[in-house]
Amino acid sequence: MQPKLTSWDYMKRKQWYLIFLISLFTASMLNAAPEVINSGDIISVWVKGEPELTVERQVGTDGSIDYPLIGNIGLNNLKTSDAARLIAELLEDGYLREPLVQVSIKSGKGRSKAQKGVAAPLNEEKFKAESADPVKPVLIEVIDSSSRKGIGGVAMMLGNRIYQSNKLGQILIEGQEGRIVVIADGYELLNGDISQHLKPGNPQKIILEKVRLPQEIVFHVLDAFTRQPIAGVDVVLDSMKISTSKNGTFKIRKLQKEFGEVSLNKRGYKQHRMVVDFKGPQEQLILMVRNE
Repeated sequence: MQPKLTSWDYMKRKQWYLIFLISLFTASMLNAAPEVINSGDIISVWVKGEPELTVERQVGTDGSIDYPLIGNIGLNNLKTSDAARLIAELLEDGYLREPLVQVSIKSGKGRSKAQKGVAAPLNEEKFKAESADPVKPVLIEVIDSSSRKGIGGVAMMLGNRIYQSNKLGQILIEGQEGRIVVIADGYELLNGDISQHLKPGNPQKIILEKVRLPQEIVFHVLDAFTRQPIAGVDVVLDSMKISTSKNGTFKIRKLQKEFGEVSLNKRGYKQHRMVVDFKGPQEQLILMVRNE
């Protein structure tokens, strides 16, 4: 029997899905695989909703950094995505619930000048004093396309930095050039050149569209070996309980959320549990395995 997925597991899957999307677009924007952290690198650690844990640190000669709450963490020779996963696991172990962590390399030995050009040193005041033409922060607002109200908790990547909107949907960014990736729960993912998405206003605005869910999704339940429909399978989704038809199908209507946990049970078959993305195809296939 497969272990039961709790709401905690479901939320963790969704959180890691967001982390995967951010990492994917980071790699595409830099035209490179995730970078490897080395001793001497200056790295940025961003934790969603936790400004005290969003810090910049220089990796010591022993390959570690000193991080709030946790202490020394060895990151040498880790990819940035693996470092983010490690920090998230350590924070989750007694400190935070479902932390969203992003790690990026700001500068270091052997990095290209282009990378160093977008990097911010540890000493921000020194950087501003040495810069002949410092970038002036710009306030923007991320709003809902229908209500025109600000959206809080939005994660936005611009260049090599990640920002988060406050409760009013406001974000203070540095510069207005480059590609962005914008992620918010319940909204369509937005990506492209920032100039294409900034709308006039005071402040300028980025508009997000809510996720559009289909009116109905049809699931076809088949035997994994024979590929024949299975009738009479008990299906549980939240408080809803139904059974598959003689054609091995069941339908879900009036969808209100992006994801759901479905449990399928049939005598002679192993219990099947899965998290369904309701934004996916309007017809989906489920394979059940017979008991040995």
